[in-house]
Amino acid sequence: MKKIYALLVSSLLISGAYAQTIICNASGNLMLFTNYDGGNLNIVVDVNIPNLKIGVCSYEGTAIIISGAYASNVTGVAYAGYNSSNVHCGSSINTSISGAGSATTNISLYPPATLANAFGNSSIICGASCDITTYQGGCNTVDQIENYFLTYFPGSVIYAHKVQYGCWTANQSLSAGGTCCALATGVETQVVENAVSVFPNPASNDLSMSFQTTLNSATIKVFNVSGELVKEESRLSGNDVSLDISGISKGIYFVEVVNGNNISHTKFIKQ
Repeated sequence: MKKIYALLVSSLLISGAYAQTIICNASGNLMLFTNYDGGNLNIVVDVNIPNLKIGVCSYEGTAIIISGAYASNVTGVAYAGYNSSNVHCGSSINTSISGAGSATTNISLYPPATLANAFGNSSIICGASCDITTYQGGCNTVDQIENYFLTYFPGSVIYAHKVQYGCWTANQSLSAGGTCCALATGVETQVVENAVSVFPNPASNDLSMSFQTTLNSATIKVFNVSGELVKEESRLSGNDVSLDISGISKGIYFVEVVNGNNISHTKFIKQ
């Protein structure tokens, strides 16, 4: 699979003429970059996003370089795809990650997809289109890629997703957003803003949570700043919930609430 079929390429060129800048969720903390040709991916972190995660997917070698005023906010960088020889993006390029500071980094070659889509590959290898309902020439559908990185970085919410076919060129600023927001979980989910409030905050032993929408067999997950699940409660109902947080360490935590097809997020400080 040296190149995706010409029909797909031509459709991308046409759709590119009408591309819009898209922010999937302004309060999200996961930025994704997906293409086929790889290249020098210069990511400029110019938006103050705490606990920022970055996911990159490509078929050819991609040099990931992170910079910007808020580069220190990056806590995790993951690459998934191939590392095929890349000599047509200006120079010989191998997949690498630099400028990530103390962030956790990982390069995975063609890991298994975490979401099945008949039009995409069973391994995470590349993407070039926002279309999730037609064959992608051997690459993945974008919902597969999003689901993979949401699974890899549990508790994260997609801020934006930049998807294109050709080589990465110039700087890719977070403020420029992305090109598409697919259904990342494979179901019709909706992120609900300001749906939950927590108190006290900071909290020591018990955290009270109040919901605008009544919970019906909901699940609450608590993640630390490294994206690790530290607490989970399920089958919760009602408008008010109390969580026992006495057993977790001091620090900042992120909360994800799944109530049917609605997802809401908040955070708190354990003191």
